[in-house]
Amino acid sequence: MGRQAKVLARVACFVTAIGMVILPETFHAKEAKFVPLPVIENDQISLKAIYLENPRFPKFTVEDLRQVLDTAADLVAKHFDIEVKIPSRIKVQHIDGVFAELMGNEPDGFKALIGDFRNGKVDWEVVRENLVEQIKKQKEPLADQISFAEPYLTRPVETKDIDTFSKVVVETFKARLTHWTSAKLADGHPVIGTVPDRPDLPLNEYGYWTLMARQGIEAEIILTNQLVASVEYIPVPVHTSIRGGITGGSTEYNPESILGASVWVTLFPYVSNDPGILDLRNRDTYNRDEALYYAGAMLAHEMGHQLLQLGHPWSNPACLMRPAEALDFAIWVKKFDADKCRIGSSPAMQPGTVKPPIW
Repeated sequence: MGRQAKVLARVACFVTAIGMVILPETFHAKEAKFVPLPVIENDQISLKAIYLENPRFPKFTVEDLRQVLDTAADLVAKHFDIEVKIPSRIKVQHIDGVFAELMGNEPDGFKALIGDFRNGKVDWEVVRENLVEQIKKQKEPLADQISFAEPYLTRPVETKDIDTFSKVVVETFKARLTHWTSAKLADGHPVIGTVPDRPDLPLNEYGYWTLMARQGIEAEIILTNQLVASVEYIPVPVHTSIRGGITGGSTEYNPESILGASVWVTLFPYVSNDPGILDLRNRDTYNRDEALYYAGAMLAHEMGHQLLQLGHPWSNPACLMRPAEALDFAIWVKKFDADKCRIGSSPAMQPGTVKPPIW
């Protein structure tokens, strides 16, 4: 049995182009069920929103949150011709209470898929093997994926093949993820790590954000100020890997959502000026309105996955659904052109392309 197989033998996982979903042992491909493509009557829909707040991280007011939601609604209307009605009330909840309820409720094998980078215990070769699998799943050619990632890698891709590309991406992943165990917030404690007088919860772990949705949360839109950065033994997307495991947002199965899925977006990368963020943001600093607008664009991107189950059209920079280059949100948004990226204009822009699995 190969190294990767040994890690994954006890579990099964399904990977989407958006991110990953960790599934229990009882899940098998022949039994797979997926969230159906939502039926949006008259191209209008009303959604609920919640904000999960970590008091250690940068603060956001309700007005800030509403600005993010309004921006997302405007972009969804422009790019997808869907009217999203913004909720009159945004529920604010402490993040600790939500994540404390997840502890002890993990499916069998769940923790085995999470790399312990905080203690330097990650099998990076398994990470690379899984990255290769994810690269192969993309609808866009390898050359387009390399062109997308190369400006943000820690060294050039000398040979344009999948083996060399994956090795350089994983080197970049490791260097950038490790940064967060030494970087500090305003309270003087690590961005990711133990903090006195606070429970040690996996707030930064992508897998637990997936589990949160699967357990059921009564909202279609979840915003947070928490940084989500981690490594899993599953096929992680290239755009997440070059960010050092930072996930800006994701779309996940949620039985409590009227759409069958919820989206979550972190606001931290737009307002932080930590060197680990600035390196991925082309050294740009954003004023408040710019930061909130770019966060709204990320939310609209995730809503494209949620409302229409669209994929990632890597070769068309005019598309809202093409992921941002690293965290360079200003240049990403500047390239948007709805007329040059209509629904159905490419395989990735076909509704129903990426369906979240039900697990």
